[in-house]
Amino acid sequence: MKKGPIVTIGGNVPLSPEDAILLEIIQLANDIAKGKPTIAIIPTASQTTHETGEAYSKLFKKLGGKPVVLNPEFRDSANHHDLREIVEKSHAFFFTGGNQLRITTMLGGTNLLNTIRKKHEEGALIAGTSAGAACLTGTMIAHGESENALITGELELSHGLNFIENVVIDTHFTSRGRFPRLIHVVAENPGVLGIGIGECTGAIWDLNKKKFDVIGSRNLVVVDGVTITASNKADLKPGDPLCVENITIHILTKGSSYDLESRKATLPPVVIDKADVEI
Repeated sequence: MKKGPIVTIGGNVPLSPEDAILLEIIQLANDIAKGKPTIAIIPTASQTTHETGEAYSKLFKKLGGKPVVLNPEFRDSANHHDLREIVEKSHAFFFTGGNQLRITTMLGGTNLLNTIRKKHEEGALIAGTSAGAACLTGTMIAHGESENALITGELELSHGLNFIENVVIDTHFTSRGRFPRLIHVVAENPGVLGIGIGECTGAIWDLNKKKFDVIGSRNLVVVDGVTITASNKADLKPGDPLCVENITIHILTKGSSYDLESRKATLPPVVIDKADVEI
């Protein structure tokens, strides 16, 4: 049985039916449903869940989907049979932005999350933007300002929903200067692959083929700690600065791909303008 695709978005995607990333999501959902897909919108991360759910419902309806909103207000609600019935009928699940801890503390360990996971393992699409993308990994950044992120004790990690194992995702990556956050996470957990996704940019994960492809208009950064030869992380006290040697960085754009097994990137082909070629 093949797991469904996962789409992680760096945030700030225009809520427009003409957006390339959203069109990619609806196409993947169409392929899964083999027709009009039911898309479950999960606005749990938002402080305004009703308004957020309504905005995405209108958007996915314009895109040709059949949207439903999954918005448990309490953990007890996330174990309710009625919500499980909605999940069973859905072909795709979209986690909106906000605060990723609202998602993990509300859904972690619930029947609702277990049913969504089962649907994904049977081929359903999982997608998320901003906090809704950051929560999809096993290791998740919970708190920490970018400017102090290379100082011990300034970054707080938590467990995510673990749809993508051995990966940590940071979003709004370049616009909010979050490079230090990802460096620190990977230095502390060298076996965890760091993925920093810029705004208006996304990754389409195929966990069956163990790869992802980059889409969107900006950058995706891969931070790989497997090559680290030395760091002072184990000996640091709160307030001490981090030092790390030989960490690997890839900077990718639309058309790039990354192999999760070989840990190698493939860049998009270079298009040569014939007008620039000297004869």
